[in-house]
Amino acid sequence: MVMSERTTAKKILTLVFTILPFPLVGFVVGYLAASQKYFLPSEESLNYQEENVTSGEPHHKPSEIEYTFKQGDTFFEVLADLEIPPQEIFQLMESSKKVHRLKRVDPGSNMTLKINSATRTVDRLEYTIDNQHLLSLIKEDKGYRASVEERALDIKLRTISGTIRNSLFEDGSEAGCPPQLILNFADIFAWEIDFFSDLRAHDTFTLVFEELYKDGKFINYGKIVAAALTTQGKRLWVFYYQDPHGDAGYYNEKGESVARMFLKSPLRYSRISSKFTKRRLHPILRIYRPHLGVDYAAPKGTPIEATAEGNIISIGWKGGYGKSIKIKHNHIYTSFYGHLCRFAKGMKQGKRVKQGQVIGYVGATGLATGPHLDYRLQKVDKFVDPLKLISPCAELLSHEFRAQFEKNKLQMMVIMQHYKETLMLVKADVSL
Repeated sequence: MVMSERTTAKKILTLVFTILPFPLVGFVVGYLAASQKYFLPSEESLNYQEENVTSGEPHHKPSEIEYTFKQGDTFFEVLADLEIPPQEIFQLMESSKKVHRLKRVDPGSNMTLKINSATRTVDRLEYTIDNQHLLSLIKEDKGYRASVEERALDIKLRTISGTIRNSLFEDGSEAGCPPQLILNFADIFAWEIDFFSDLRAHDTFTLVFEELYKDGKFINYGKIVAAALTTQGKRLWVFYYQDPHGDAGYYNEKGESVARMFLKSPLRYSRISSKFTKRRLHPILRIYRPHLGVDYAAPKGTPIEATAEGNIISIGWKGGYGKSIKIKHNHIYTSFYGHLCRFAKGMKQGKRVKQGQVIGYVGATGLATGPHLDYRLQKVDKFVDPLKLISPCAELLSHEFRAQFEKNKLQMMVIMQHYKETLMLVKADVSL
């Protein structure tokens, strides 16, 4: 009976905190508390507590609790499970909202609570907003004092190298590289390399990245500070650099920004099933006709990314291409994406999309024998081969920062060529 009432209360209050604004939440919580139905202990729970006390074994939960939020967690539900009174949870959320809202929490974020085990009230709460910012709530006479603190972190640099045998993701994981950093590595080279058509067996990769520590305890991975990729006999270098004004980005060994106008591929996971050609046998119509694009075979539902920033000028069904999207990037270039199974949420004609933004998902609509993306690129009024496009708009690092960049570049080259494990400890405020 006790657990049933507690579960009911939890469901009611979760709904209240999710839907209602804070002023109404306070009113509802007060009303339910006054009704004494959900928030006062039942007769059975009182008897249970009394039995524990008389037996000389009072039941107390730890005064300090650490918790890592999981997918689907809410701040209210987690604290309610710890038997924190709803009025107390509301007060914590109300006190923090001016510096950071706790109504929704990020999966993987951490929280530390210091709880008064007698009253089940929170004396102090710390919540990790991100790697370098901590929300702190300290109990005072009239509520909680909320502040955001800079976390003093130690940064260790680590390097990992590997050889391609199957795929970047598989071989990177085998070399000990965390999955998210493998994806970040691919993003850094996304303007230069299509990892599903350009890579070959025996190509090699190296990356130097940050590991963040607090009081000797590992917190998270930071950014990639340098990377190298050797493919088809060509070695590509990339270095992270932040100038004194705070502007940061990735640059090649010449000091040119690696960011280009077009990504090499609109898909992360695919293979090229048909290339750009003036004469191809159509798999369904069985006639020879030009194929002025590139087909990427991929599982149904694979996310499709816009290869460059631009405006959607058409979206919907287009004959044999099925569900398709057309994006105009400037007065010269337009890209086209065909055979989608569905569009990403919010996609509509006239919408501005960013480079790398998901616009739809691979399908087999229209005249298609299986799930794939038909990707086309038009320059003025003529279709061009996306695989042969030399993407424009490489920017050169300002001359006033070149000396510092060259110094950092040489340091990273030495690290990548000679070190294989954790390298050094650097201060949290050092820019590399």
